[in-house]
Amino acid sequence: MHPSIIAVIGAVAVASLILWLSFRQHPGAGILRATKLKPIEELIGKIDTTPCAPICFGYKNRWLAIRASDPDAVKAMMPLDTPQRANWQSGIAAAYNDNAFLTPALDGWVLLICTDLPELGHPPETAEWTSLMTSLSQAFGEVQYFCTHRVSEYHAWSRFVNGREERAYAYCDGTLVNRGPRTPGELELGYNYYDSDDSGADSDTDHEQTDLSYPDEEHVMEVAGKWSLNPNTLEEKKYPAGVGWIGTLRRTPK
Repeated sequence: MHPSIIAVIGAVAVASLILWLSFRQHPGAGILRATKLKPIEELIGKIDTTPCAPICFGYKNRWLAIRASDPDAVKAMMPLDTPQRANWQSGIAAAYNDNAFLTPALDGWVLLICTDLPELGHPPETAEWTSLMTSLSQAFGEVQYFCTHRVSEYHAWSRFVNGREERAYAYCDGTLVNRGPRTPGELELGYNYYDSDDSGADSDTDHEQTDLSYPDEEHVMEVAGKWSLNPNTLEEKKYPAGVGWIGTLRRTPK
């Protein structure tokens, strides 16, 4: 085999090993984080400010549901750099390209969608995540966090009320977080999740129990629907056309 081909194969193997090791360290960590943010216009093209109806989203993303009727009041609380007006089409495109979209109010909820929100259950981001949830819930009464990514099978949801965490759950190849009692909405859904942190859990027997399940992206949507809004069903309701805000979420340096 030609030496140059061998060198290429070796480089690919080393890069693959580094990626695998970083994934093993924390399967959900950084799976959605961009290495370098680009200007929004460069990522999605011209930003459209023509009001339009809501667009479904949710899969492979993170979002907050904030109990508020004034998006501008939420914007004032969010660490958003270079905010500018955008409709749902441009906003969702930005939200899937590592920027943030703050939606118009829907049934008393304002949504903040961004793949670069701090991650529940990732220790380097715990303080930043808790600070964001605490401050927003103190200001608006209630804030909810959701995230799902089918590649890493990371799925999470949490709810803060008046500055206090009431429920937090995250799973990625094992239970990362399971704090607070299950809410009525979760109980109604009836999912009985395998808990890898249960001191009495036996992996050989528990995995065979037919009454146990594992969270997936649809479960995240369903919990969101029980608590506030299912983002995958927004187009089923006749919401008025509107515009929100897009910008870059300012993160705490690690």
